[in-house]
Amino acid sequence: MQKAFRFLLAVFVGLLFFSSCSHPKLLLKQNAKIDTLHLEMDLSIIQEFEYRQEIIRKMTRFVDVYNSETHPFKLALNSGIKTTSCQVRVARVKFIRSKQNIIGTAVTVAGLGTAAALTFTGFAVPFGWVYIPSARTSITPTLSNDITDVENFQRVGISSIGMYRKLDKQIDIQSTKFVKYMISVVQTIEEKYKKGQ
Repeated sequence: MQKAFRFLLAVFVGLLFFSSCSHPKLLLKQNAKIDTLHLEMDLSIIQEFEYRQEIIRKMTRFVDVYNSETHPFKLALNSGIKTTSCQVRVARVKFIRSKQNIIGTAVTVAGLGTAAALTFTGFAVPFGWVYIPSARTSITPTLSNDITDVENFQRVGISSIGMYRKLDKQIDIQSTKFVKYMISVVQTIEEKYKKGQ
């Protein structure tokens, strides 16, 4: 039973570790000139109005704070300008509803039951599984071709554990992670820009 508990703990820690998004790798042109970086967000695929509003609210706050500090360039949000810009298109959004919670519970109970049964029968290596559904947002960031030569940018997945969380809590966590990713994008661009000056 103790081995099964350790296994479950290891799986849970692993899920927490991998439940965030990767850091951006954006390359600027050597002679790129940025006075204002325009952050253009395409949120049209998002069906949950509250999620869209939370992203806009938190991004507006980030832009206001950033512009109140000393940086090599300013930020503008959804200005409609296609040059000197970072476009972010939301490609997919998934939140966990009660149906996924029921499925996750059933699969996890079956997995833990298997591990417990194998442990009690003296099986040397207990085998079980846990299924914890995650809320997920897939986005595609791109930079305008006046500041970068990179043409293909990887899609980025932002995920968080959504099982047994109310929708408003999932929206809060996902929108916060979305903005944290955008902050890391801006910081990466700023760092590359400073090195190129």
